[in-house]
Amino acid sequence: MMSTRRFLSDAFWFLGQSALLVAVAHLACGTVLAGGNSSDANASVDCASSATGPAVQLPTAKLIIEHNSTDADTGVHGAFDGVDWLELCVFDPNGRQILGVRPQGQLKDLSMSGIFFESREPPNEAISIADILAQFPEGMYSIGGTTLQGRRMKGAAIFTHDIPAEPIVIFPQDGAVVDPSSLVIRWDPVGLTLTGAPLKTTGYEVIITKLVADDPNGFSRPTFDVHLPPSRTQLSIPSEFLEPRTSYELEVLALEESGNQTITVSFFKTQ
Repeated sequence: MMSTRRFLSDAFWFLGQSALLVAVAHLACGTVLAGGNSSDANASVDCASSATGPAVQLPTAKLIIEHNSTDADTGVHGAFDGVDWLELCVFDPNGRQILGVRPQGQLKDLSMSGIFFESREPPNEAISIADILAQFPEGMYSIGGTTLQGRRMKGAAIFTHDIPAEPIVIFPQDGAVVDPSSLVIRWDPVGLTLTGAPLKTTGYEVIITKLVADDPNGFSRPTFDVHLPPSRTQLSIPSEFLEPRTSYELEVLALEESGNQTITVSFFKTQ
């Protein structure tokens, strides 16, 4: 299930065991290309082939796993931002290119400074978590590219297989009707991975979204999104946010130190 907080989801998908990511998506006048094995060579972006001068460090480089415990699906997300660039590539720890981005036309003239992507999140019964982890080895993923000024761009993103266990929501229960003037979200602490190993939880995120889209073409849909330290396991919701007799989606996320996150999704309605 796609989280309602997300503002961009490109056409990336998993193709069983044979590739990492294989995609061609057109964003306005930009082209995104990604390939995982030798058969994808013609689709690869040759990053930094003509770049000169000292390398520029990319400030933000993240590659994480998101697991939805409610819908039992899992995907890989990435975010790369902070430098004006003309091309960007991501390579796995074995040196295989898994993503290439190159704006074209008027978007190339403007250049890009950041991109966020989400892979498709296939059901675990179709593509297991073990299969996904086998495709994406742990380690340092390197980022290359060319800046708007023609200099080489570099960066790195750590990627782990430490996926948080499911956050158990104590209140409200799925489908509950609650008092909008006194709602307190409560959940059990998460200190283990999905496999039962110890986990360093760095925080929680609570997202409440009004189900009816008042602005289907914009971003004014009422959403309450808060990050909390790992010591907190409850959150009071301001009565100013909640409307009477209204349905909401509730997402509670457990976050760990490499960025991986697990979501529990439920729904409630106000009196």
